[in-house]
Amino acid sequence: MDFTQGIDVRLLTPDNISLLNRIKTKYIHFAWDNPKQDLTKHFELYSRYTTIKDKGRKIVYVLTNFNSTQEEDLYRIYTLRDLGYDPFVMIYQKEKAGKQVKRLQRWCNNRRIFRTCEKFEDYK
Repeated sequence: MDFTQGIDVRLLTPDNISLLNRIKTKYIHFAWDNPKQDLTKHFELYSRYTTIKDKGRKIVYVLTNFNSTQEEDLYRIYTLRDLGYDPFVMIYQKEKAGKQVKRLQRWCNNRRIFRTCEKFEDYK
């Protein structure tokens, strides 16, 4: 099974994570859209109880260019990476987005670049 829609990490409990562990999943997707809401503890809970340890199989959509600053976007991206997830930047109204947001998406979503260039500030 491949959960391609973002599962609401805020609703997870040890019991329903245990049920998810019983399903053979290829990938599982979450979303962290609102930068004003810190979901770190929810992602930590999932990491603690899931049997999926490969970060390439735990993907989190990160909505940018929608009521967020670059600092807020980077906080979510760095936090997710540090917790063992693969962040995936989604740009709201990409055609109206600035160059910096598009560079952020290119850096984060290209796994080869993202894994070799640890900080966006170092990305050339």
